[in-house]
Amino acid sequence: MLIDQHRARQTARVTLTFIVCALCAFATPAGAAKKAGVDEIFLRRVEAMEKRIGDQDALLMAQAKQIAAQQAQLNALESMTAQKIASLPTSALVGARVGARVGASESDAKRIAVLEDQALKASVLESDRPHISMALGRPTIASADDRYTFSPRAVVQLDAAHYDQQSRAAAKDFRRGSVGAANNRDTAAAQDLSDGAYFRRSRFGFEGTFERDFSYRLMLELAGSGTEGPARINDAWVSYTGLAPWTVQIGAFSPPANMADGTSVDDLLFAERPAVAELSRTLAGADGRIGVGVRYDAQRGMAALTGTGRTVNDAEVFDSQFAMVGRTSWLAFTDESTYNVHLGASLTYVLTPPDAGNTAGTARYALRLRERPEIRVDSARLIDSGAIDAAHASVIGGEFGANWRSLLLQGEYFAFDFAKRKPITPHDLEFSGWYLEGSWVITGEMHRYNVRSGAFQSPRPTRLFAPLQDGWGAWELAVRYSHANLNDNPGVRGQALALGGIRGGEQNIWSVGLNGYLTPNVRVMFSYLDVSVDRLNPKGTASATPFGAGTLTPPTGVDVGQDLKVWTMRTQF
Repeated sequence: MLIDQHRARQTARVTLTFIVCALCAFATPAGAAKKAGVDEIFLRRVEAMEKRIGDQDALLMAQAKQIAAQQAQLNALESMTAQKIASLPTSALVGARVGARVGASESDAKRIAVLEDQALKASVLESDRPHISMALGRPTIASADDRYTFSPRAVVQLDAAHYDQQSRAAAKDFRRGSVGAANNRDTAAAQDLSDGAYFRRSRFGFEGTFERDFSYRLMLELAGSGTEGPARINDAWVSYTGLAPWTVQIGAFSPPANMADGTSVDDLLFAERPAVAELSRTLAGADGRIGVGVRYDAQRGMAALTGTGRTVNDAEVFDSQFAMVGRTSWLAFTDESTYNVHLGASLTYVLTPPDAGNTAGTARYALRLRERPEIRVDSARLIDSGAIDAAHASVIGGEFGANWRSLLLQGEYFAFDFAKRKPITPHDLEFSGWYLEGSWVITGEMHRYNVRSGAFQSPRPTRLFAPLQDGWGAWELAVRYSHANLNDNPGVRGQALALGGIRGGEQNIWSVGLNGYLTPNVRVMFSYLDVSVDRLNPKGTASATPFGAGTLTPPTGVDVGQDLKVWTMRTQF
């Protein structure tokens, strides 16, 4: 309409000019003489006017198209909800704003401003949008530039066990667990270990990175038995990797202590680590240990050194323990698709044992080694060194591991040394232990080797468990022999313990297991344990009632150990 009106006005002006010029030209005789010159001037003026009219026509058409596009953009923006605006790409949203403002009326400009405010509140710029990945069912949320990540994590393990023990007459039942009058529960439990089920682990938390060079992890433990739980911190740490291949870590974590310790709880061949490996890691490491560590990661190995104190669950003392925990591992030979050969070593040194104060008497700086028979449905410990008043202590370990296709073999040896405080008990103490375990994955999958942890990981099933689709997961047969000796100068049967000696007991366990990896996240484990504990009553000069007064302490020098069988099952997610 605007173009039509303008054209009508221009046509009227041209017509009027033409009529006036014609009348002037032919009104006198002289006009006839000048007609040719006037015609030429007139034609030039008409051509110039037509050119200007054409230019104005083109400008008006462009403006008309622009106005139509603006109206369409405004209508589209008004019809969008806040959610749709938020989903627009950045380029489209910015283009709509700029295009709508050009040549807009005052009322349209206000509408555009309102829409821009709504868009800014409801939308996230495309460059800042996070993305989610799901690797093997484990979700990770990451920023668009991957500088920040957040991954929720959970580990749930439900254990069940049946303890097969021989019955004995009450008057002659000398089986015992941990020493000390405060451990009377262990005295009764050793004679009748509790069948049943419990949640061995129920860990929930998250891990991730921020500013790319910082990593973090927070995991809470809501399960356990006895004094282990519930509700405690399992991991709470932050690390810096900006000095790669060096990493610095601080907080509560499990410092690298040995090969079994480096094996994740998701990947263990049996429900528990070998007893001697557990004794080694708990001396100054284990879950929730507060410390500062540094590690070096190479292409085929790692080395770590951590200064540690107490664990988050330790009872308060006058001065906390201070120790150094070190480990190194090396992938000596490898063909990733066929075989791996691992070698390693570990060293833990307790420089300052915890100070229990003057009221502790002769065990003011006490260190203690004790452990369950590689299953924790019942919390009773059957071997126990008792409190050792130590100046310092150490444990050194050697590691070997290898796999070839579906076969796996690994083992470790540990030597413990406790320097007792002088001059009260000048005799230093030495303990030892080792284990050897292996497996065969019947379905043919291969255990994976993790260079960073210096340990083997579970095989991933080639076919997930789905019997109706002929899928059965991966299945594995496993066997282990473990030996832990907490005796030092134990003396002979029937006699009292000599001053400075330790009768912590000698534990030997044969284990056979069947493991089913139904999916990368779900696993079932069945095992049979044959446990033998040889241990003499630690009654002697240092303590006349190591298990409590009266009949709680058996006769001098009798065997307080036992043989038993354990049937176990674990379901894991």
